[in-house]
Amino acid sequence: MSDTTISTPRLSLFRLAGPTIVGNLLLSMVHLAAIKIVAALGAEAVAAVIAADRIYMAIQLIIFSITAGTTTMVAYAWGAHNRDEADRVVKISAALCLGASLALCLVVQWLATPMVAIFGLSGDILAEASRYLKILIYFNVFFSFLAVISAALRAAGDAVTPVWVAAIGNVINVVLAYLFVYGAGPLPAMGITGAAYAAGISYALVAGIFYWLWQQQRLLLKPQSQSFFSRERARRLIRIAVPAGIEQSIFNFSIIAFMWVVSLYGTEAFTAYGIGVNILSVSIVIGIGFSIATATMTGQNLGAGRPDDAETAAWRNLKVSFAIMAVIGLLIGLNARLIGSFFITDPVVLDYLVGLMVMVAIVQPMMSIEFTFGGALRGAGDTRSPARIMFTGFLFGRVLLTVVFFWLGLSVYWVYAALIADYIIKSSMYLVIFRRGAWKTAYGGA
Repeated sequence: MSDTTISTPRLSLFRLAGPTIVGNLLLSMVHLAAIKIVAALGAEAVAAVIAADRIYMAIQLIIFSITAGTTTMVAYAWGAHNRDEADRVVKISAALCLGASLALCLVVQWLATPMVAIFGLSGDILAEASRYLKILIYFNVFFSFLAVISAALRAAGDAVTPVWVAAIGNVINVVLAYLFVYGAGPLPAMGITGAAYAAGISYALVAGIFYWLWQQQRLLLKPQSQSFFSRERARRLIRIAVPAGIEQSIFNFSIIAFMWVVSLYGTEAFTAYGIGVNILSVSIVIGIGFSIATATMTGQNLGAGRPDDAETAAWRNLKVSFAIMAVIGLLIGLNARLIGSFFITDPVVLDYLVGLMVMVAIVQPMMSIEFTFGGALRGAGDTRSPARIMFTGFLFGRVLLTVVFFWLGLSVYWVYAALIADYIIKSSMYLVIFRRGAWKTAYGGA
């Protein structure tokens, strides 16, 4: 039964997006700090960490797919004042993620080496990257619970708690990474595998804190003594998650395929791209903040029977995100060499990195369209449209142009420029699909 005595507060964009952006920026800083820490070990060590991290994020698509369904269903339940249903969604999502994480722990032990080898790594660096991935995947059980409870809290309107809890883990991650990589006192130097242990331990600690807060009824979402599994609930979650999983698969495959092509130009070009992607993540997390906020606002407004408010909120959020990301693009473009030189001093790598960052600066405003309207569609339960858009941009923007540029023997700068075509296609499609308005009734068909 719905609790109709509880009113849903008017949601604020910056109260939702702001903490999420801060939290994701802290996470991006951790990834950049890890690169900075291992940079003293050489460009090949950086390439190994980048390759292993990219594969790790790619195989996380199952977890991220489930949490996409978690966000939509919790937001709808919260907007309809049905707190018990929100609790059931959290529990069934956590159960599914636990099963997926355990399966990944087994599979990755067999496939880690061939997966990281696709980036052209060999010898000791390949072995190190493979070991890094195998270590990190063992901690995936903790990461999956962290992902579920964070997504559910944001969908319910609490974007602050996931930030301060994760911040604790981020600080621990950086400190442990430095100690484990280079050693200190009785701690031996473990090289890049030390960074894997540091990240994994931080995931475990954050997940433990979240679980304790949840069980102690100290979170906005409070566990109830009730049955949570039903075929209808599982079916709806899976039907939202599968297209989201396809989208994530395309996204990660496109990045891996793109990185593979770049690796054909040499270690310097590959390392530059890997560093550039991590720098880009700083702006991406801002877009993700607006995406999550828009998904929450869309889901809760639709759950409360206010489709016009959902549409108005999405357009308002786009105006804000477009302006902010355009400014970020300008700052990145004007300071590309200064930013790049902080992470790498190799002149060849730095030149490649500066060229890539200029391309990254150009696509910032278009990224705001993808993130904001993508969040609106997912919050409404329409995860199919983002998957179609992602595939179209990947096929015509990245694959075809990249193949043509490589076949013509053009420099890697042309390959980097394929990013621009990708985002032109995707942002145009999002504008068209959102204007049609079919997303307003998507949840009923999920």
